Amino acid sequence: MHPLRKHVALLAFILAPIALFAPHAPSAAMPIDLHAYWDDRCKGCHGDSGDFARRSLRVENGRLAGTHHREDLDSFLRRHRLSDDLVAPVSAMLIAQATSTPLFKTHCAGCHGSAAAFARASLVTSNGVLEGRKSRRPVAEFLRTHGGLAPADVPTMVSTLTRVRREVDTP
Repeated sequence: MHPLRKHVALLAFILAPIALFAPHAPSAAMPIDLHAYWDDRCKGCHGDSGDFARRSLRVENGRLAGTHHREDLDSFLRRHRLSDDLVAPVSAMLIAQATSTPLFKTHCAGCHGSAAAFARASLVTSNGVLEGRKSRRPVAEFLRTHGGLAPADVPTMVSTLTRVRREVDTP
């Protein structure tokens, strides 16, 4: 066997077990629960993502801007432990949170916990309609008589819960 092939074979033998057990970075092909990712990687320093977004971020010309990193927050996020394939989805999540009122937190969290945990455990999307996992009743219909929301807030809540369900959706 050629000496170079021996080295390549030895290197492959050494690296194969490492590749099997090394944590993999999420990619577009591998959906990730954005809220679990935030809670695991960011919450310890920045707190709840919604509170952080409303307190520290704003949207300028359709782009996310921070109090310290106004010009290019995406570049900062890449350098701040966020992989390239997660910059856009995490930014979209934070934009949505920074530009919305915390309706779930004020009307629902007392009984249902976080919106992400509730969406994971209790909601499904069927034919584009957000439904209760067990009842299969459309959430928009259910919220007319549950939670004390003003009728005008029901579409906003359904939109928020639909977005959160999508953000936590993993295979």
